[in-house]
Amino acid sequence: MKNHARVNRLIEEAMAERRCAFSPIESENAALRRRIAEDGGLLRPARGLYVPSDYWNGLDPFERSMHMARAMARQHPKWVFVGNIAAAAHGFEHSWKLHDGTVSIASAYHNGFCRIAKVRRVYIPEQCMSVEVVDGLPVLDKIRTVLNCSVQYDFPYGLPIADSALRQGIGRRDLSAGCSAMRIGYAQAARVLRYADGASENGGESMCRAVMIDEGFAIPLLQTIFVDPETGRQYRADFAWRLPDGRIAVGEYDGTQKYVDPQMTGRRSVQTVVQMEREREEALRRAGVSLIVRFTYDDVIERVPLVNKLLRAGIPQSSSSIHRR
Repeated sequence: MKNHARVNRLIEEAMAERRCAFSPIESENAALRRRIAEDGGLLRPARGLYVPSDYWNGLDPFERSMHMARAMARQHPKWVFVGNIAAAAHGFEHSWKLHDGTVSIASAYHNGFCRIAKVRRVYIPEQCMSVEVVDGLPVLDKIRTVLNCSVQYDFPYGLPIADSALRQGIGRRDLSAGCSAMRIGYAQAARVLRYADGASENGGESMCRAVMIDEGFAIPLLQTIFVDPETGRQYRADFAWRLPDGRIAVGEYDGTQKYVDPQMTGRRSVQTVVQMEREREEALRRAGVSLIVRFTYDDVIERVPLVNKLLRAGIPQSSSSIHRR
């Protein structure tokens, strides 16, 4: 009975602190494990970490990672978090796909992964270990986090983080200086910084642009302003290209939030939002836009639909990319 009460208290304390429960005391740890077997009311997302099932199922991937990291930071005070955890702690926009149930920490020796503990060790040279504490978590500082993520993740996942850092006001020169000092991963990080642009409005648009670059398409202008000659209203296009024949093409990234998130729709109905999009397209055409291409998140992730839409619109693509495909 005593252990039962203590387990309840451990769980309550953990939930109040937005982390997973754990105990260094073996009898309490055993009691937590028994709770899983007895009624299934607890889950074990990683070795030694416990959380109520209903509570866990209500968390998004981002919050699940952070709950694990906050608990691990208490268990291992000397750990420094990198990758997905550092990006989240600094508030950089990034794909939820990076929150795959694992936590990334710095290692002075090698890369590695422990499946049971759900810990991914990422080699960080000593000269790159500039650490700060954010929300109680020891993480790489902002500049090193951008560079680390540029190396740790594929280009479409690294570019949104770099774009977000520039939007936050981090200096491009500071990022470039940090990149120049890198001995491992320089080429990957340099490529991300070469294309990083703080004008990108959100992570979805950044990922979309990264795939365009990967596939060899002409780099679009970002957030170009078009003025409707009839009304004088201004409209910003996510992407814009001037085609070889002089026509102007516009690309619009449509995240599902645009239609269902009250914060994005101003609590207007889906029908109203769709009608406003039609009016927007008509205004863009009056402003001189010849082609409007829309992309979805699935188009970007699957790549082929995005590539086909861009090709049909006549967006220039390098011959080397065509040959590669």
